[in-house]
Amino acid sequence: MINRKEILVFMRTFWRITAVLAAFFVLTLCMRASGQQTHALDRKHCLWKISSRNNAVYMLGSVHLLKKDDYPLDRSIENVFENSAQLFFEINLDTIDEQKLQQLTITKGTYGGGQTLKDGLSNQTYEFTKHRLADLGLNIEQFAKFKPWLLAVTLDALVLKKLGFDPSQGVDTYFYNKAKKNGKKVDGFETAEYQLSLLGDMPAALQETLLLQTMKELDTVQQEMTAIIETWKSGDVDALDTILLTSFKDYPGVYKMLVADRNKNWLPKIESLIGQKDTVLIIVGAAHLVGKDGIVALLKQKGYQVEQL
Repeated sequence: MINRKEILVFMRTFWRITAVLAAFFVLTLCMRASGQQTHALDRKHCLWKISSRNNAVYMLGSVHLLKKDDYPLDRSIENVFENSAQLFFEINLDTIDEQKLQQLTITKGTYGGGQTLKDGLSNQTYEFTKHRLADLGLNIEQFAKFKPWLLAVTLDALVLKKLGFDPSQGVDTYFYNKAKKNGKKVDGFETAEYQLSLLGDMPAALQETLLLQTMKELDTVQQEMTAIIETWKSGDVDALDTILLTSFKDYPGVYKMLVADRNKNWLPKIESLIGQKDTVLIIVGAAHLVGKDGIVALLKQKGYQVEQL
């Protein structure tokens, strides 16, 4: 049985699934070939400002899992939070019904009747997964009822936790807790149920692809995450964009569903926040802000002034 704490880990690991296809390209693309350090005065952040006559709307790209030693965050980011009256996240954690989410995870993520993981995978993928799990000291029979997507997320979460990457230390969770402590208004663009359904409703072939990629990349997770976090800290938008495009090059359907379509769905709400009296801070996964289909590009196409800070 999946417990409540595991549910939250699954949801907060959602961003990792959108990045997991970066595979072996991430490390080489993220590191600057010259090895030069960015000067403090020139340093940018994964942070943008939309200006209007009445207010400012800030957008901060989040990494959903960090380590304790990744804090404190830069003072300029903290200042934006302190000056914001309202925060928007991908989901509003206040609205999570853990019992409902637990049941939905079981419904969307496990097989019913006599069907098992072995029935949902090709023989080749099943055998490969079996051996990779054995390398981790796990028996595939422990996950016999898991659908491929849930097994992929579960293993990713277990490995990341073992490496010290903690969803409770993620940028969005950090600012959500601060917002509640400081009495700021919080809201979300989606529900946890919706995000869970995006994964749970994936076609079987796509789920198998995600599981296979996850199995192949478990040994490089630490390098990948370290590179992504360093790129995020430096505000290197071009590198983040390259990572995203490389990740989804061979999987346009995944990119459309997990990134592009969701960005378009969020755009009207973001536009409604521009011009209000309150300063707003939007915190979503960094992948949603960069690239030609990113929120920054979509807003610029509509004529808004968007500046990276």
